Amino acid sequence: MLYPTLVLGQLGDLIDRNLLWNGGVNAETRHNKILDYLQASFERRHNAPDYDFTIVHCARDGEGLPGSFRIWKTTYKAALHDWTDEHIDIGKPVTSTVFLQLGTGDEALRREIVAWDSSPQGGTARAIFSAFCDSLEKGGDPLSGGVPQIVCLERRGGGQVIGFIADDTRYLSGLPIQPLPELDNVRWVDALFQRISPETATLLPRAQPHARVGKPSGPGFSSLIKKGLDGENKA
Repeated sequence: MLYPTLVLGQLGDLIDRNLLWNGGVNAETRHNKILDYLQASFERRHNAPDYDFTIVHCARDGEGLPGSFRIWKTTYKAALHDWTDEHIDIGKPVTSTVFLQLGTGDEALRREIVAWDSSPQGGTARAIFSAFCDSLEKGGDPLSGGVPQIVCLERRGGGQVIGFIADDTRYLSGLPIQPLPELDNVRWVDALFQRISPETATLLPRAQPHARVGKPSGPGFSSLIKKGLDGENKA
């Protein structure tokens, strides 16, 4: 899965430098530019093996309440040497909804979402996120692990990376981060999607506390991270 990781980093850099499209173009035009770049870059690889992969692209037209969100799923099938690009119709949901679930952990996540949907927190974004965290902690899928890697696109501004705090450890994009003053520039949450201070690893003053559904019986995120690192050290 090296290619998607590399090409998305390249795309992010080009977009940040305003080198992929002119300002003011709509989400569909931006997506088509990204798709063209993905396919052109893929064909320029040298002596690299092919693997199946899927890339999800979320974008927004406009800002504020009049703005609208768009989602595309781009898939490459190595056996067929075939690309498919699907626009996901998200409509106008009245509650927070999962529009796309991918990977081997799909069934484990569905079980946790059902449990959270039957609680008073059901139908909220924090319930969906907490269900995802529970599915990881419980180890329902042997191929899923580590801590959540969180990104968001809100009604204003560009995409953001959100930090995650578990067991007094700070993670950004899945990597443990030392507590530094600069971490205040990042939004931090825990497994209940509560706003957390990166300095104290506790609830921010005036942040809203969230209730939870039971307590996961898994080993905790620190154990999951340690297990992954031990596996890498033995390899």
